[in-house]
Amino acid sequence: MSRNALTVALGLFIVGWGTNVGTPYLVIYRDRLGLGANQTQLIFVIYVAGILSTLLISGQLSDRFGRRNVLIPSLLLSAVASALMILGRDSYAWLLFARVLLGVVSGASIGVGAAWLQELMGPAQQTRAAIVTTIATYGGFGIGPLVSMLWDYTLPWPLVLPFLLHVALAIGIVGPLRGVAETAPATSRSDRWRPRLQFGVPVEAVREFRWLIVPVAVWVFAFPSTGFALFPVLITDAVDARAVLIPGVAGALTAWSGAATRPIVNRLGATRSLPIGVAMGACGYMFGTAAFLTNAWLLVGPAAILLGGASGVVSTACLAKIGDMTSPETRGALTATFYLLAYSGMAMPLVITGLASVIGTTTALLVITAAAAIVAASTPTRRRLAGISNR
Repeated sequence: MSRNALTVALGLFIVGWGTNVGTPYLVIYRDRLGLGANQTQLIFVIYVAGILSTLLISGQLSDRFGRRNVLIPSLLLSAVASALMILGRDSYAWLLFARVLLGVVSGASIGVGAAWLQELMGPAQQTRAAIVTTIATYGGFGIGPLVSMLWDYTLPWPLVLPFLLHVALAIGIVGPLRGVAETAPATSRSDRWRPRLQFGVPVEAVREFRWLIVPVAVWVFAFPSTGFALFPVLITDAVDARAVLIPGVAGALTAWSGAATRPIVNRLGATRSLPIGVAMGACGYMFGTAAFLTNAWLLVGPAAILLGGASGVVSTACLAKIGDMTSPETRGALTATFYLLAYSGMAMPLVITGLASVIGTTTALLVITAAAAIVAASTPTRRRLAGISNR
């Protein structure tokens, strides 16, 4: 992998890190600020609002003005968001605002960074570029909670210093990124740019995108968000340990399992990997539900591994398919469209707690597990509708 591609991957790693620095502290925030179950999950889920506000236009912006001109400001904004998370330790409003800002950063940077990597690595390495993107982002997602958990155990001011560390990293990568080759130079068009609803799906790929990508994309983050933001919170009160232990371990296991899925997609290919990934996620939900029902907190571990692995498989496979079906002119827009669908799954913990208030937590978990299983089982039918052979 070239130095240019490695630098962009490192930028994505740092964005992912910043996203999850505060995740192990959900229980601490809950107790420190006197929050209820839905308020606690909202800290995590409101991140989605920021993502949705920027995903579609960030791809268009990078197609028009260049990948570098979107990714570098996003990293600087990531540093600002981490600084604001420090204020959030004593203010629920600041906490929510900082999380929204982190969502804005992710929406503006991850899709753009993925497109930049695909272009830097070339048409012949689309699957490898998808794997590198997944390893970089999930590696960042995983290192954030791990560092925060260890900091809480060994070093002072855990609600302050881990965020300052991320601020330094986000600012530090800007210089190297300025030297990376631009693959989508700013156009010289004189017309004024206006945001528009542009999904970037080529006409010849509409059926495949609709039937193969759309039904599975939401699970890319529905699986891991439940693994490190819901199950650990549900089970923490039953464990005689520090509040950050289970969220920290679950967050690290979920993310690093997602980063370790390369052999599955390499061996099976993108299309055949998709149902395997969703089935893994359904099994992860079963383990998480069993942990909740029995207070067997050790089951959160295999749940996290399966949910993270499922997310990594589905994400890598979808990105590889998108790399094959798009063109350079719309790559940023189509990649952003995929992440728009994927990041909507981050709301899954709030969906489950909302359903739980009506039908009970156990029933809500079983309903979501069944939904994932149905998506996996419907793959042969969806492949036929997409015009892809099931052989």
